[in-house]
Amino acid sequence: MGLIEGLRRLVDDMALYKDQLEHSGEELRISVRLTDTGDEATIVVGEEIHVEDSVENLDLRINMEQATFKGLLSREADFGALVGRSRMSDVRPINPEFLKPERVSAAFEVLKVMMNVFFTPGRHKVKELRGELAGDAHGAHPIPLVYWDGLRFAWYQIRRGEVLNEAGERDPYPQVVVPLRGRGTIVLDGEEMELRPSTAVYIPANSLHQIRADEDIEALWLAWKAPP
Repeated sequence: MGLIEGLRRLVDDMALYKDQLEHSGEELRISVRLTDTGDEATIVVGEEIHVEDSVENLDLRINMEQATFKGLLSREADFGALVGRSRMSDVRPINPEFLKPERVSAAFEVLKVMMNVFFTPGRHKVKELRGELAGDAHGAHPIPLVYWDGLRFAWYQIRRGEVLNEAGERDPYPQVVVPLRGRGTIVLDGEEMELRPSTAVYIPANSLHQIRADEDIEALWLAWKAPP
């Protein structure tokens, strides 16, 4: 399946979810470019959503290789995991390129929906949560689930010996971590506590927090009041 055919299939698959992607303001033009073949097509997001081969007047370009695009269509890759990063300067298998400074905010909101559901094939959106599909960010391996309206929600795998947030970054919003399996240590502003399944640990805003994995850990992570 070629690029345009694949994108049109993804648009058709959004029938039950397209209210999340519709944009009531000026149309947004978002291209997908396959960096190794040079193929490129545009997703036009407005009151309706469609795909065209013109790549003029773009607001956002999403760069990836052909194999990555095929992996998305076959469910062997997850868009959010491959685009997510610790810093915007990081190079990942999928790299967004914002082309109009005045429209970055609007384009970023549509990119979030693409990360949430658009690049998940199928009439009903179902994501597999397994390590092979997870990305690399903050010293661990996330699969983003929902990034929307100040809410951030992801599944994380922290492999034995890894440290989540080893750099010691402080986030200006509250968070909660819910381990599903595996054990380790969570450090909040220098205080160590056991991290174990069937518990929830709340992380205050602006606190120094880290998770050290004594075993392979799978956890749900939720943040709110996050900036756009």
